[in-house]
Amino acid sequence: MDLGELTRASAGEIAAAVRGGEVSAREVVGASLDRIAATDDHLHAFRHVDADGALATAAALDEARAGGATPGPLAGVPMAVKEQVAVGGLPREVGSLLMKGNREPRDAPAVARLRAAGAVIVGMTAMPEFGHLAFGHSPLGPATRNPWSSGHTPGGSSSGSAAALAAGQVALALGTDGGGSIRIPAACCGVVGHKPTLGRVPHAPLRHGFAPMSHLGPMARSVADTALLLDVIAAQDHADPASLPTESGSYAAMASHPPTSGRIAWAPQFGIAEADPEVLEPCRAAVAALADDGFEVTHVDPFLDDWIESWATLFDSSLALNVGDRLDEMRRVSDTTLVARVEHGHRVSAPEYLAAEADRRDVWATFERLYRDFDVVITPTLLQPPLPVDPNTGVTDAPDSWVERWFQHMYPFNMTGQPAVSIPAGLTADGLPIGLQVVGPRLADRVTLGFAAAAEQRTGWHGARPKI
Repeated sequence: MDLGELTRASAGEIAAAVRGGEVSAREVVGASLDRIAATDDHLHAFRHVDADGALATAAALDEARAGGATPGPLAGVPMAVKEQVAVGGLPREVGSLLMKGNREPRDAPAVARLRAAGAVIVGMTAMPEFGHLAFGHSPLGPATRNPWSSGHTPGGSSSGSAAALAAGQVALALGTDGGGSIRIPAACCGVVGHKPTLGRVPHAPLRHGFAPMSHLGPMARSVADTALLLDVIAAQDHADPASLPTESGSYAAMASHPPTSGRIAWAPQFGIAEADPEVLEPCRAAVAALADDGFEVTHVDPFLDDWIESWATLFDSSLALNVGDRLDEMRRVSDTTLVARVEHGHRVSAPEYLAAEADRRDVWATFERLYRDFDVVITPTLLQPPLPVDPNTGVTDAPDSWVERWFQHMYPFNMTGQPAVSIPAGLTADGLPIGLQVVGPRLADRVTLGFAAAAEQRTGWHGARPKI
């Protein structure tokens, strides 16, 4: 393998090369760290880079291989982990001054599986405070920038994970998604982000009980690499009460051999807000290409009442549960938008919460009816291209109406727990990435990724990369 291409190689290629002795894990990780050093003063994708730990892990992998050990499926692959996820010994500050200096004593279940598979964690990626924004800024430090354009948001809240992938800093990343936080930045940065079925990947420790909306999931530069990562981290762990038994079959195998036919519901909009034509046309073209190749495509309009308020009731109540006991301190040091969400969560009454749960069931019923006739639903990921932001602060001056509505295709699938993946669909005239979302029935992650791989082959993306 050409060392000059290591930072753009796929995770599958890297792992195969390390297993075969074509390149050492130390060389791969060194290239990743060099790329971070060359670009992150501008991007601010990482909150913490663990160069010494990553190089030590890589050296141990090389030594074990030299001794005859069989490397794992992610041997030597450099990985980033969103700072919301526990990595033993590394900072977990969740974008907040309230958590400054916090370190976790042990790995989250998914992280432990990554280490066992041979992945090398190079650091923790930045996020907005407690994941409450779809943008890339927090009180902890400089705003994360979009590798395609410093004047546009990288999305959030898995901002740093998406930016690191797009910039070639790492080959794989973990994100979390409570209202689009994997799929929004994936669309904004031109990478792939999969929100698995709720419980497919254990997400512990959490305090949300048995019906959370936050999903832990894989991010990569292709569906194949995303599926490879999901194969490693998707397995039941009873520390998470929502955790599911392992789905039969390999996700990577499905992504490598995607379906050649199937029933697709094409849903360009769910509510009253329409997609910008620059977003809609690349998505429509990919769906038309699927139809031309024999897939059965039907235009549908699963119009939903305004479910956003119900999602906000559930999300804000969870914030109030997790951090509401520090509200006085938050008023001094936290983002005012976070304070407003936590204050709203405190005001939610029991009847209001139960009404939101009832709306959640109604959203589920809407899509359950669709899946009687279709294998997947395909939508634009976002209704607008990445929104403009001040490159230094990360704050947008877009109209308030769009700040809430541009990602309204995200919320329903956190409410239902269905798997949903965003793939790059093309670029705007200004060179900004556009995302296409593929959504499957609950538990059908293999089907969802298979259709995403089929769509990926028919988009106008073709391996585009930012100039950074």
